[in-house]
This record gives sequence, structure tokens and C-alpha cells, in this order.
Amino acid sequence: MTSALHALTAEPWAIRPDYLHFMASLASLDRAGRADRRAAEGEDWFRLDLQAAAGPTAQRLDGARYAMLTREGVAVIPIVGPIFPRANMMTEMSGTGASTAMLARDLALARDSADVGAIMLLVDSPGGSPTGINALADQLYALRGVKRVVAHVSGSAASAAYWIASSAGELVTDKTGMLGSIGVVAALSKQVEPDATGSLSIEIVSSNAPNKRPDPQSEDGAGQVRALLDGIEAQFIADVARGRKTTPARVRSDFGAGGMKVGADAVAAGMADRVRTQDATLKDLSRTAANERAVRATRR
Repeated sequence: MTSALHALTAEPWAIRPDYLHFMASLASLDRAGRADRRAAEGEDWFRLDLQAAAGPTAQRLDGARYAMLTREGVAVIPIVGPIFPRANMMTEMSGTGASTAMLARDLALARDSADVGAIMLLVDSPGGSPTGINALADQLYALRGVKRVVAHVSGSAASAAYWIASSAGELVTDKTGMLGSIGVVAALSKQVEPDATGSLSIEIVSSNAPNKRPDPQSEDGAGQVRALLDGIEAQFIADVARGRKTTPARVRSDFGAGGMKVGADAVAAGMADRVRTQDATLKDLSRTAANERAVRATRR
């Protein structure tokens, strides 16, 4: 296991487990080479993707990191790639992933902007760190009755990404959209043989902190790790149940049990409201935004 993967798996993740290996490969990229390639391209991939999604006349929302504003007044905010608490090398250098802090800021800007009549979250993410996700879910939930927010799943809304999307006022998906992966995972390593250099790492924990380094191969150690994960999962399930107007018991029984559901199956389970194309969602929200602008004009 690489040092990058060691670092990534040192804490719980609300993500598809296989995606940790992909992120480790990104973390191992040469920073200078990556930066040079981006400079040659001239634009980061978020802007290019959103320009196509929001339309040729859309512009960056004033002060926003990710959000684009359409001519009709729809703020399009991407939740694309792995999610991290803050901007880091992966979000800034590789152009892959989103920052929870930046998403929260963009959402607040869209909420407060008089130019924004509706908000579309464009979701295609395997999930990420659970840090800050509960607060972002609360922020989204508080927008109900303030501005119309629709989360549109164009690819996947897995784990932390579904945690966020489920708190939007409406959740719609493409026919092939994949939703779910509700749960939390931790991948702990334990060195049992010398490495390639002949070294064997040994950790000694202070006398009164045995739980700092639980042995994942022992029943007690695995139980300690699972208790931590279960605590995070309980909040995850509670937020999903609130957002989807159901009970935690139904989330546990009907929302995939850690697996994913596709399109119409996700709607039938109550995980989403309807199947619809991304273009249809944007046109619907454009009508909402136009109506909001008309209402504001009459109040002047």
C-alpha cells in the first residue's frame, strides 16, 4: 500500500471503497507536471463541464468558486468527483473533486443573490470525507421555502454525495443515475512483515490510550472501529430520512443497505422524486427563476 493510500485511509470515508485507490493514484502524481498540463489547457475542468451544462451564455456567479449563473437566473453548482472538507492538492492541482467549504460558500452566495431565482445541484460523485457534510446538508435543508433547489444526478450520487443531495428540496436522476452507497468505511492497515527495505514499523501507544491504535484483526479492535463508523452512519441515515421525508428504519431497509439503485428503481424506493433529463431539469428551473424575477420586479 502506498504512503498516499495510507494517508487517505487514516480516517473514515463516506465513499465507494474502490475510489480510495483512484484518489491515491492522483495524490502520487507529479505536482509540477500536473500544474504545467493545466496551464497548457488554460481552464479547469469544472468550468468546462459547467459551461456545457449551464449553456453558452452562463457566467461564473459573482464571488463563487464553482457555481455558474444562467441568463435565466439558475445557479448551477457542481458536486463532481470526490468530496473533501477543504480545497487541497487534489481539488486545486488535479482539478478533480470538490471542497465542502467551497460548496457551502457557493450555496450561500446563490441563496443571497438577487440574480438567482433557483438552484440546480449537478451531482456526479463517488462521495468523500464525512467532515462538514452534515452541516452542508443542514444548509441545504434550510433553503426549503427560501429558494427552489433541485439536485440532479447526472452520473452517480454515492455515499457523501447522496447525503448532500437527499437534503435538497427535490432530487431527480437520469435514467442511468446511480444513487445510494449509504454507509461509512475505514480501511486500516497493519504491517505484519518487513517491507521491501527490510524495515518493520512498530507503534507503541501510551498507557492510558489503548484505543488510539485498535487492532483491526482482533474482535475488540474491529468493534471499536465499527462503533465510530456506526456513529457517523447514524447521522447520515438521520439526515437522509429527514430530507426524503421518511424514517431511519425505512432508509436502512429500502435504500440499498450500502448498495446502489439505478434510475427508476431509486425512485420506486423513495430515494429520488423522478427520472428526468438534465436538460429538462434546467428548463424547469429556468421557468421558476423567471417567475421569481417577475415577482421581485413587482415588489420594487
